[in-house]
Amino acid sequence: MSLSIAAPLILLAASAVAGERRVFDLRVEGRAVVGGEGGVIRVEDDDQVELRWTTDERVELHLHGYNITLEVRPGETATMSFEAFATGRYPITSHGFGEGERSHSHGALIHLEVHPR
Repeated sequence: MSLSIAAPLILLAASAVAGERRVFDLRVEGRAVVGGEGGVIRVEDDDQVELRWTTDERVELHLHGYNITLEVRPGETATMSFEAFATGRYPITSHGFGEGERSHSHGALIHLEVHPR
């Protein structure tokens, strides 16, 4: 009988620590993020994060710290999906705009901040 009482408590504790699903719609226009949450996307540790990107020209994006790259093309939505497992502040930069350009920008298009829960 004690096992049946403990099992619901364990499930309750696990669901209390689980992160939230966080979805952000971001647009790159004129090689900058338009309306991008003031330049910072804020989430908490263990959140399930979706960054849904659109753009006015082809761009390859790189989320530093999580080592995620993503190509985004005009007229399409591309999504970065990941669990926020590492707290800190991480830049999202471009690795080139346009069809033939392959360069790494030194400035961040926007930052991802992962805060402790």
